[in-house]
Amino acid sequence: MVKVIQTETDLSSALSEPATAIYFNSDACGVCHVMLPQLEQIVGTEFPKMNIYVVNANETPEICGKFSVFTFPTVLIFFEGKESLRMARNINLATFKQAVARPYSILFD
Repeated sequence: MVKVIQTETDLSSALSEPATAIYFNSDACGVCHVMLPQLEQIVGTEFPKMNIYVVNANETPEICGKFSVFTFPTVLIFFEGKESLRMARNINLATFKQAVARPYSILFD
């Protein structure tokens, strides 16, 4: 299930989890709307203990600025509150899955 980050409190809560994916998108980005369901499916099947959060740049630009995200879509992966992976614009989902698999398995297996 995808959750929306709208406040700093939401962000703090998301980053306090052991594994978090934050997906940054924009209303004007067509690729963003296509990519999210695919990312949600991969995370749901391959990484079930990881939650996905969405930050809409049009609604919360200050959160985008906090992470220096100015290109969409962008995915940030956090393990234990620390940024582990950043993928932007041309996101290859096979590469994403491969990059997340190792730290995820170390944390949860």
